[in-house]
Amino acid sequence: MINRNMIARIFILSLILSFSIPAHAIEFEIIKTHDVTIKYEKGLSGVSNEIGSLIPSLKEETEKRIGLPINFPFGIIIYRDRENFRSLVSNDMIAAFAIPGQDLIVLDNSQFQFDSLTLRLIVMHEMCHLLLHKNIAGNNLPRWFDEGVSQWVSSGINEIVYPRSTDALKMAFINGTLLSFSTITEELPSNPSDFILSYEQGRSMVDYIGQRYGTDSIKGIISRLSSGVGFYDAVSDELGADFTEIEKQWRRDKGKQQYTWLAYISDHIYLILFFIAAFLTIYGFIRLKKRMRDYQDDEIL
Repeated sequence: MINRNMIARIFILSLILSFSIPAHAIEFEIIKTHDVTIKYEKGLSGVSNEIGSLIPSLKEETEKRIGLPINFPFGIIIYRDRENFRSLVSNDMIAAFAIPGQDLIVLDNSQFQFDSLTLRLIVMHEMCHLLLHKNIAGNNLPRWFDEGVSQWVSSGINEIVYPRSTDALKMAFINGTLLSFSTITEELPSNPSDFILSYEQGRSMVDYIGQRYGTDSIKGIISRLSSGVGFYDAVSDELGADFTEIEKQWRRDKGKQQYTWLAYISDHIYLILFFIAAFLTIYGFIRLKKRMRDYQDDEIL
């Protein structure tokens, strides 16, 4: 995630990048490969070498999806302990972030140590952030689009530690509490539920554009943005429709197709039946205990 309120912490990270860590600080080791410098907390040589070996293929996949080359060196810092990583972020839900101005990715390995596939995808996700910001001016890159495209590239993976998947978007459609995309252009909400929803809306909109207009249309928008065209003009020129109209279509089409109470119940039918069965079992047990107690009382009388 790109946290624009992290200016105070960038100085700390610049110290890390300069490799002038004080003696009492965390011990780091370094490997350099494929124009990437990986700095990792001592004890993480295995995962760091694994990431290093994956960089060429991850670059290739990301470039293919985005349509822009990763022709710049960047750094990756990998932390072993959650506590050390948490000192760098203001949101406890984050497990990775990118700082485009530093060409830097920072990872909390404790959240991925048992899931090599997710680790691979999260690196792609953060590489996508760096690539987008390397080619597109910040005022031309809405936050929701930045996160939506990065999730689209990484098969839906994002930086949120928990929950991995939620019903936030479905419930927002059902309850009419969707966020306006204009409100998540510059910053994502600080409220945890809206924060999760902003990620899900971004991914859903980018997926919707790809499904309705073709995946090349996403690359086309990115290409126009990289040439300096403003976001709304880029969308209008590439898709032949204003974004406000596309947002209305997204709300209408997604709401009708997937996000209704009937669809929600259908998606959760087995869980609902399980709870009903559990309730009936408990209720039956209570009734049986009461009857047995009443029977014992009758016998005493």
